[in-house]
Amino acid sequence: MTVVGAGPAGSRAAELLARGGAAVLLLDPRAPWEKPCGAGLTAAALRHTPELEDLRDAGHPIHEVQVVAPGGLSVVVPLRHPYRVVSRLALSEWGLARAREAGVCFRSVAALTVEPTRDGWSITDAEGRVHRARRLIAADGAASRLRGILAPGLRPELAPARVAYPRRGAPAGRAVFLFLPSTEGYLWDFPRPGHHSVGVAVPPGTFRRRPLDGAIAQYRLAEAGDGTPAEERGAVIATSLWTTGSFALLGGPNHALLGDAAGLADPATGEGIDYAFRSAGLAVRSFDDRSGFSRYPSAARAEFRAEFRRARLIRRWLYRPGVADRLVSRARRSPRAALLLMALVDAINEHGSLRAALRRALFSSPPERRAARTVCRCPDGAGLCGGQAQTPDGRQLV
Repeated sequence: MTVVGAGPAGSRAAELLARGGAAVLLLDPRAPWEKPCGAGLTAAALRHTPELEDLRDAGHPIHEVQVVAPGGLSVVVPLRHPYRVVSRLALSEWGLARAREAGVCFRSVAALTVEPTRDGWSITDAEGRVHRARRLIAADGAASRLRGILAPGLRPELAPARVAYPRRGAPAGRAVFLFLPSTEGYLWDFPRPGHHSVGVAVPPGTFRRRPLDGAIAQYRLAEAGDGTPAEERGAVIATSLWTTGSFALLGGPNHALLGDAAGLADPATGEGIDYAFRSAGLAVRSFDDRSGFSRYPSAARAEFRAEFRRARLIRRWLYRPGVADRLVSRARRSPRAALLLMALVDAINEHGSLRAALRRALFSSPPERRAARTVCRCPDGAGLCGGQAQTPDGRQLV
């Protein structure tokens, strides 16, 4: 078995296959590396992949989110379940180490050419070595080269993103999501150990590099008074229109596509780490030596279809002109509106049901109502991280 790409999806699949007794070759010329992204381990990711708790000391917990509307109003809401922000380098090192410990053979080299053979695949690496594999897993990222070979009909939406890593930004324990006023995109600010990840993600063809970098620089200057140079990088986020039934393209008897290479990122937020790990687990669990990965597409459809539909609905609704402004403005004044926003943010963080979020807003518990009243009393978050506010389940924020 050969896996191309040692990001979260590739390393995880290689590890699980090796633990199951397979001989696995893992190819990646850059791993471990710092991918330009927020690197938020959502509550959903921590729930679905408990092993990520190994990275507890390598990241920062996020207990509250500052939601900033296009018009400039903001409100800080507590999360029911915190998520954790790590560097992608730390995540990559962790996944690669686990794969090697499981017995995976890792080579820091690119797969230069991939060609089908009668009994599998022939992979020629950048050093001229030829590797024969009966089965091939593509986990080579959003701009995957293998996707065009294995699934030419799969054409994910490639959204551009730019990221900077300044030293100053949002308070520890708090993330910022700022809706952009002129497009369906957003800016994020995630605190990390020693620095912040500040980035912008927008729809395809909306902005070019200079305006994206300018939006980050403007935010840094306005929010933290920070005009110092910071490292900047670019990336793309791949999401697919899963309501059209393209899951069938994700695998077959001798191949599978995972994570970003498969377009498995949240259409509303671009979050893909949870889907990377989950797609790896699904592919391995659905694999058998006789039919290969033939059962993987249906397993992925059953697992992800409802979540991606929900994310598409959130994207269409939340980015409409005026919606974010109204949500934030009302949440600053009304505990009921604050509950609705809290439930929506938690649903995104937990990959949860929108119906459950609405029921929670309508039939809230006393701790949730107390938390919502606190949000209205200090909508800009004054004192929330200092322990004056509680999470909806009654825990003090720390």
